[in-house]
Amino acid sequence: MSNPAVIELDNAGSRKGKFKRFTIEDNIGEAIHLHIDNMRIDFTIEEFLEFSSMVKESLDKIDFLCGYKIDNFDQIFLRSCAEFLPNLVDIKIEEIKLSDLRYVKFLKDKYGVSKAKTLSVQDLPAYKYLKGDKSEFLNQSRYDHFSIGNEDRLLDTLALLKDNKYPVDDKYIVLFDKQNYIRYGQSFAAVLGYLYGLDSKIKIMRFCFKGKKHLLKPFKININIFLKRLFRKKRKKLWKKHQYQL
Repeated sequence: MSNPAVIELDNAGSRKGKFKRFTIEDNIGEAIHLHIDNMRIDFTIEEFLEFSSMVKESLDKIDFLCGYKIDNFDQIFLRSCAEFLPNLVDIKIEEIKLSDLRYVKFLKDKYGVSKAKTLSVQDLPAYKYLKGDKSEFLNQSRYDHFSIGNEDRLLDTLALLKDNKYPVDDKYIVLFDKQNYIRYGQSFAAVLGYLYGLDSKIKIMRFCFKGKKHLLKPFKININIFLKRLFRKKRKKLWKKHQYQL
């Protein structure tokens, strides 16, 4: 039976990584394919779920999350920081003021150019929504949760934290090393700020890594954006000049 469609479930390949191609595909009509470079492994759905469970169990046994289990974390968050996890050396629980937390957002200026800007919890669209300014939050795009909308997800988090003490199910706001940028848990931060005030102290989870690859550097990001834009302008100019000469 030929497959009528192929849906790419995930793509972890990288030109600079160990595997140039590492994709999982749902071949409708043929079940699941795992592609690792030039190798393809075929699974039925049941076999793939069993394989996934075995991989998860193996990762928990090697303790790559410093005493924590995969189920202690949002799996989409783990996927987003997977490239850094081999360098993880410790996970600490600390206390911090909500007002000391930051996050990095890409904003467009009047020329349509993106820039990385450091903002605080009170600038979170989710926090503004809870305070009554709903437009920015409702209009923002989210790509990590497809089965639930922005508004429903935030209201679910609000109800959860009203009925339960934070952290819920051992899920914390996550920071990396000494940086106070929220890497996971913006909704938690917004709801906690709304419920208890921005000066309240909360517990956070801090991931400690070897090296500096995981650190956010907004200034460096903006320099790179500027240089790329400058290079594009120069290349466009040279191309127009070249066409004219032809």
